[in-house]
This record gives sequence, structure tokens and C-alpha cells, in this order.
Amino acid sequence: MAAEHLKAAAAGMLLLAAAPASAAVPAAPEPRPASACPAGATRITSEHSLSQAVATAPNGTAFCIEAGLHRLQSAQPKRGQRFFGEPGAILSGAAILAGFRAVADVWVAAGIAAPGPANGVCKTGYEACQWPEALFLDGKPLQAVADRAQLRPGRFFHDRLRNEFLIAEAPEGRLVEVARARYALFGAAADVTVQGLVFEKYANPPQEGAVRGDGPNWRIEDCDFRLNSGAGVSVGPNGQVLRSRIHDNGQIGATADGTDILFEANEIFGNNRSGFDPSWDAGGIKVTVSQNVIFRNNNVHHNDGPGLWCDESCVNTTFEGNRVAYNSSAGIFFELSSKAVIRNNVLWQNNQAGASWYWGAEIQIAASEQALVHDNILVVRESGRAIMLIDQNRWKVGGGFYKTRDNRVTDNEITFMGRGSAGGVSVSDPSAENFAIIERGGNLFDGNRYRTITGAPAPRFVWGTVEMDFANFRARGQEKQGSLTAGASVPH
Repeated sequence: MAAEHLKAAAAGMLLLAAAPASAAVPAAPEPRPASACPAGATRITSEHSLSQAVATAPNGTAFCIEAGLHRLQSAQPKRGQRFFGEPGAILSGAAILAGFRAVADVWVAAGIAAPGPANGVCKTGYEACQWPEALFLDGKPLQAVADRAQLRPGRFFHDRLRNEFLIAEAPEGRLVEVARARYALFGAAADVTVQGLVFEKYANPPQEGAVRGDGPNWRIEDCDFRLNSGAGVSVGPNGQVLRSRIHDNGQIGATADGTDILFEANEIFGNNRSGFDPSWDAGGIKVTVSQNVIFRNNNVHHNDGPGLWCDESCVNTTFEGNRVAYNSSAGIFFELSSKAVIRNNVLWQNNQAGASWYWGAEIQIAASEQALVHDNILVVRESGRAIMLIDQNRWKVGGGFYKTRDNRVTDNEITFMGRGSAGGVSVSDPSAENFAIIERGGNLFDGNRYRTITGAPAPRFVWGTVEMDFANFRARGQEKQGSLTAGASVPH
């Protein structure tokens, strides 16, 4: 990686470095305004039914959605159909909830939609995260609670037996909305294009996008996905998500599976507002069972969960040029997979939730093989981890075990803000098939530059089951060309 590229990448993180985990990161540029709708596009006003227009139009039709709010629109595109939004065009899955009555110290309104399916695992204190129904008060999401006794300002309770919504704040003169429509655009049609639209407040289930492109060659450009219940957007084979803002969704920013998937130049932040357990599935982006995946030049920050995550049978995955900062767990996570290139990324103080053991690394390779990790800049928070290889003798569906082997970690620049660690760790016992795979499996750390800021203790290194200092790490055959420098400043 060229020196000037490293400096430019680090400079782009300066504002992040100065911000606490709860602070707002200056936003990336807004998605560029959509160009004029193509000539001959079918115009959709707020009075039209998008579903009906799509159903009656032939393959390949272009639609121009006019500026303004379009409530409860949901459509299943046909092959080659294209959807363009004028600047300010918003598709909302929320309906206005009215008819509240005061009952004791709360306000109650009849539900206007059947409860959706529950899915997922919640964090403690967020036991109602699994349900896709959501309530918004003057545009701001309220936290769902699992029991009426937990009602407070800023929360709501959905009584599913009576299908009633309860809030603790007087609704008079305020806008109350309930997420009702499941999806905005969805289905298995091929070659669908979506450009320049805002998608908000859909009651989509966890692990599915408000825009759910299951078919091949969905191209999502310059869109904004916000305040949806599950994922903001999900794509399948040959799917592309480009230059979009994906934020404040209930479970995760985006998901994907299939071959030849691209996420490029997106800003992904503030996802998992509903409180899913990140170890189940939450955070910035998660891709599963896929080949030839590229995460390039994305800005991924302040998500509750990993930043960028490829899990379970990901083959040939590239993470390059991304800025990943202040996420609650690992920055880049490659799990149960093989053949990754992780290069030229800047990672800054992830693991904000302080995961135990050796989890929550800036770059985390777990039960995976043939990952090349090089030319990244890492700033590791107090008690954080830099780059970790992790093997737990995990069983593979169909037989055998995943192998943490043939991973090469080279030429990275790593700064520790306090206590920290790096290396490869195993929990296998001598009878396990993967015993000593970290040490004997062709894994290598070399040429990495470790630095500690003034006053910080030297990092600890782990190799197999033994934790050690840098000299002993080198004695184990690692970091022959590496270095450890004390008293460094934070990169600029």
C-alpha cells in the first residue's frame, strides 16, 4: 500500500478518533440526487398504487416516483423494471395510528395490522426486539417492551392478544405512526434497478430487507434505508448496493447471499436499534453462503454488532478501502469461511461493548482459512484486540471441522490505545482434531508494526493456548520482520 494512500486513509478517520462511541460521526455526503427520470417513465404520484402500476406494466418498465411521502406502498417488480425517485421521494411502510383513549396512566389505540412473525435472539432489556411492529412518535422510534409494566416515555407495548398499542405519552397534537407494510419492493424477478429513493418504517422481519431483492442482478443506487424493522436492504446473486445510506434499522443494515455481490461506497451506521443480540445476527452488514463478495470503500460506524461480517461458507471475499469504526463488536469478521483478502482498510476502536475473551477484534478470523490480511491501519481501544485468529474446533454441517489454517497477517500498522492483544488462539484439547492447528496450520504473522501510545502497557500476544510478550511471540516463529514501538502518538 502506497504511503500516501495510508496517510489519506488515516486522515479520513481523524474526526472519528476524537469522538466518543456515542458521538455523531460527520455524515458522508448525501446520496447524489437522482438524475431526471428517463423519458417515457411511468409517473407515480402519492395518489397512485405502486403495486397496481407494477402489476399491470410489462417487463422492463421504468417508474418515476414523484417527490413527497408515499405511504404503505409495496410492489413485486417484474424482470428488468426500474424504479427512480425524484429528490425527496419517500416510500413509507407506516400508517398513521389514531383513536387513542386514556386508560389509567397510559394511552391505548386499536392496532391496524396483524402481528408479524417473530424471529431472533434479543439482548437483555430488549425482550420485544423479535417482533417487526414498530411505533414512531413525531418520526422518532419508540422502544418496544415485552410487558405493560415496563412502559415509560420513549417506549411502547403491543398487546398482541387484543392487538392494541399502548404508549406512556399523551398523543394529542402529535404524529403517531405504526410500521404496517412488510416490504417496499420484493421478489425473485431479475435485473431490477432502484435509484434515488428513501425507504423507511417498514415492518419487515429480521434478516430480511425492506427492499428484498431475492432475484439476480438487483442494483440499488443512491438510496436511503432508515428505521425499518429488520434489515434496511437485502440482495441475492449479482446484487449491488452502491452509494446508499443505511442507518437506524431495527436489526441490521444489510444482508446478502449468493454469488458476485458488491457493497460499495455506502455509509452504514446506527443499526440494531431494536436490541438484537449481536452474536445472533445484528450490526452493519452480514453476508452468508456466498462466493465472490466485495466490500469496498464503505464507511461503517456506530452499529450495535460487527461492522462487516461474512459468515458460513463465504468463499473469495474482499474487504478493501473500508473505514470501520466504533462498532460494538468486531470491526471486520470473517467466520466459517475460506479465501479472503482484507486490505487497505482503516479500523478504529471497535469492540465498544467490550467482548470477553479474545472476541471483538478489529479484524477477526474465526474457524476460517486462507485469509490474507495486509496493509490495514488499526487503532485498538483500551482492552481491545487487534487481529485475532480463533479456532474452537467447530463442527461443519455435513461432517468434519472448520479449520483455522493458512492465514497470513502481514504489513499492518497497529496502534494500541491501552492494554490490548493480538495473535491466534485455540480452545481445542489434545484429543480434538484441531488441536494445535493455530501453531501447525500454516498461520503466519509477519512484518506488522505494533505501537503503543505514551503510557500504555505493551500488548500481549497469544499463540495457541499460551499468552506471551512480543519477544516470545517472535520466538514461536512469528513476526520475524515485525516491530513493537513504545510511546507512539495516535496516527494522523
